[in-house]
Amino acid sequence: MIQHKKLLFLFLLILLSSFPNQAAPQKYLDYQNEEIKNLFYEGIDACFREDYPLAEEKFKQIVSKAPQDPAGYFFKAMLYQAQMVDYESDYKEKDFYENIKTAKKYAQERIKSNKKDAWAYLFLGNAHGAKAIYEARKGNWWSGLNNGLMAKSALKEAVKHDPGLYDAYVALGSYHYWASVVTKALWWLPFVGDRREEGIAELELAQEKSIYSQDAATNGLIWIYINEKKFDQAINWANRMQNKYPQGKSFLWALATAYYEKFDWKDALLSYQEIARKIQLEFPPKAESEQNDPVYSERSESKNLNNYYNLIECKFHIANCLFNLGKFKECILTCEEIQSYPLDERTKDRQKDKLKGTKRLWEKSLKVLGRGAEK
Repeated sequence: MIQHKKLLFLFLLILLSSFPNQAAPQKYLDYQNEEIKNLFYEGIDACFREDYPLAEEKFKQIVSKAPQDPAGYFFKAMLYQAQMVDYESDYKEKDFYENIKTAKKYAQERIKSNKKDAWAYLFLGNAHGAKAIYEARKGNWWSGLNNGLMAKSALKEAVKHDPGLYDAYVALGSYHYWASVVTKALWWLPFVGDRREEGIAELELAQEKSIYSQDAATNGLIWIYINEKKFDQAINWANRMQNKYPQGKSFLWALATAYYEKFDWKDALLSYQEIARKIQLEFPPKAESEQNDPVYSERSESKNLNNYYNLIECKFHIANCLFNLGKFKECILTCEEIQSYPLDERTKDRQKDKLKGTKRLWEKSLKVLGRGAEK
């Protein structure tokens, strides 16, 4: 009988070893593990390429490997935030908040079991930071400030316990730079000061040495270079990143902005025209067979996200470039296109300045051509 039990036990061991993919999920991830790193890289790459379904699939795989680890939930939240920024819509807000909440919960649990867990502090700080950005974008400044301060505190703990955790320097560097920009009038105070150079140095460190955040650090630096009027540096990096992710638009927006702020109307025009082309490819007109299709929105969610916000943003800058290049007829046509968009009230309100500017530009172009504004 004992011999039979031994044989049965041996058989079970052999059987279990034959199914390595059926192993139970682990509690926490090993962020240095090559398989885990590759999943993160694939998800981040898909996100920058705007292949959002693939990015979500990769981050869900990470969650399935360690359901109590904060990392997968944080990256899912960042994916949803990227989608909302891309479409200028809050359609993923519920998913964003749920994953931020879960990431914070599991990061705090890790910290309770290990007060020196630098990675847990990193994801706790990044979760607060992502929420701060989203809240500020919605105009909830007090919540944004509060989450920003909590993010800074957690990230300082991360680098305190592991100075080589360079991924933490992306958010820290961004905080130090942009907080200094916002508080410029208070630099003379000893407890405020100008920490822009410190912030830039931290982002450059993350760009060079972080595991998961090199492209995010580069993106942050590009916008800082634009703000600092270092346009050639911004253009150089934006071009390099756009070549790396030609399918996406985020670095193309930065490139167009850098050219525009530099008064390089020709290159700015080409960049904004490329953005407009990509947006219009994403939102083609509905086919006749889809006009009255009750399940159209269920089958093609992104096609119904076109609130024209980004197209107005893009076309307004195109119209300005055309005007400054002396192409007044094309400027008039672009302004009239903007004025023809069927906008909802929210978009009208959010883009009221650009819409007023479009009308002024249209009138100026008509005046230059001696036609006068039509009443």
